[in-house]
Amino acid sequence: MMLEMLKKMFEAKPEISTIALKEICSDCGCEVNINITPASGGYGLQGGALFECSTDEYYAKCAACYKANPKNNGKKAA
Repeated sequence: MMLEMLKKMFEAKPEISTIALKEICSDCGCEVNINITPASGGYGLQGGALFECSTDEYYAKCAACYKANPKNNGKKAA
């Protein structure tokens, strides 16, 4: 599950309070900068969205593509 993946990311670097990811949007191909911070009910993401595509793998969408299509379409950028 995505929550477990995020948990593992933070456990691997306990000294970091925010994880910054640079990814490519799976829909439009633009660069996506996503900042992830722990929150009381899970994790907060700014700059885009992450979707799980398989165990320990994810893909990203930029904020504009997520707004246009917030569903997990199961594809990962090449």
